[in-house]
Amino acid sequence: MSFNNVSFGSRSGWRYNWVGLENYQRILFEDVDFVIAAQNFFVSTLLYVPVIIALSVIIAVLLNQKIKGKSFFRLLFFLPVIIMSGELMENISSYGGMAISANRLLLDVIYTIIPSQNVVLWIVSLFELIVQLMWYSAVPILIFLAALQKVGKDMYEAASIDGASPWSAFWKITLPTIYPLVSVCVVFVVVFLANFELNPIIGIILESTYEGSRREGYASAISILYTFVQILLISILYYATRSRKISVR
Repeated sequence: MSFNNVSFGSRSGWRYNWVGLENYQRILFEDVDFVIAAQNFFVSTLLYVPVIIALSVIIAVLLNQKIKGKSFFRLLFFLPVIIMSGELMENISSYGGMAISANRLLLDVIYTIIPSQNVVLWIVSLFELIVQLMWYSAVPILIFLAALQKVGKDMYEAASIDGASPWSAFWKITLPTIYPLVSVCVVFVVVFLANFELNPIIGIILESTYEGSRREGYASAISILYTFVQILLISILYYATRSRKISVR
């Protein structure tokens, strides 16, 4: 389909007109919406994934400790997985449920405490970014948490007897145990971010499908190019996580 201009008629059905690489040339050299969105996605994903993985490891380690209400906190962090898709997710985003800037009352309270508008906007943007990263960390947290629960307590007890601090135990026992799962989480996070309903590229593909000057052939070419972008991202991040070796000695 990506090498054709595709149209559909109620009587004639699907019609294909061979255009070769015309759709790809138009996407890469004429229309700029996909190229700009792909560049933004590539850079943001390279920055977000390490932060998401690090945040997931920290939260998983904390949830693995003996704390009161452990089951409640685990449910709290896994809750976004339940509502991250479908109509509920779309409505939450549409009505500003994921953005503090949409809540005027809360903004007024913050402005009362911090008069400087630039500082307030910076704090709000930072908090919204943290909320999004927490939202994306739900499944990696569960993966790391499952790995941590398989680590025997006798290993930590032996390390403590030998004089190892909790910080040393983390680097010598905890991290080497869960590190093989980092690559798995990297692949999941990249695919999740790429196919998230609020991703602008997904919107471009859907809009192109129904736009008269583009249609299905153009949208198919975008999808194929977007697939290569994802494969490149996964390859870079997967190699980066696999190339590092952690010794348990």
